[in-house]
Amino acid sequence: MSHDAPGPTLQARTQAFLREFFAKGEQLVRELVAENGRLRSALAAGEGEAGETARTVDRLSRQVAELEIECAELRRSTAGGVDGGKGFRTRLDDLEREHYRLAAMYVAGSQFHVATTVEDVLRTLTEILLNFVGVGRFAVYVVDEERQTLFPLVREGAEVAELDELALPLAAPQGGQAGLAAVIERRARWTADAPSGAEPGVLLQLPLFAGTRLVGLVRVERFLPQKQAFDDGDSGLLELVSEHAGVGIETAWIRAHAQDVPLSRGALERLVGT
Repeated sequence: MSHDAPGPTLQARTQAFLREFFAKGEQLVRELVAENGRLRSALAAGEGEAGETARTVDRLSRQVAELEIECAELRRSTAGGVDGGKGFRTRLDDLEREHYRLAAMYVAGSQFHVATTVEDVLRTLTEILLNFVGVGRFAVYVVDEERQTLFPLVREGAEVAELDELALPLAAPQGGQAGLAAVIERRARWTADAPSGAEPGVLLQLPLFAGTRLVGLVRVERFLPQKQAFDDGDSGLLELVSEHAGVGIETAWIRAHAQDVPLSRGALERLVGT
């Protein structure tokens, strides 16, 4: 896309979300430690009946201290590249990647929901495919329902003018479904077990549905140089794009053509049948 995205990028929003998330966790730990200290002081003041409880707290505190020492040792071992063959460093890296991927999905889903224009939707879609999935070239087609075609609206990594419209396949070809027909005939968002719709020059055809209404299509053409293939972590992001980008485009289209009518009690009650 030729324009600069206003405001923080999706990556920046994801990083900010993670910082806030873990900051809240750290605050909770501090509050628990402070509360534990308060309870210990109260128990020490009432040693008579609470003696046994105080001893239990002491025992648990020692166990916590031992665990903290063990965790510190694990951190030192992994930082030094020594993990006793148990793969602690690898596991930690995997967890960090999973946390980041889940945070990206959460933030991306939120961005689709708050998008008010088709441009907002396409910007979020582009950031996900480029920065989180690692796709370097792709094109977004949108449905022209009157003419029953898919026309190229934007393209990343090459010129959109090079692309032609695609006639919508209204039925599967004889002998079974193949290519684009197989993707569209499912009438549902893309999932990991769905047809890829691969054809020459296309790695994946990702349908954009709003319910069962086909709104658009993403044709993935090429990965970024550092990426060779889709991995397991990409599936959730691709499913999110297939479902939420379609809804986002439809919602933005309806919003752009809706009459500006103020909210009113009577109208809302009629909508809910009360």
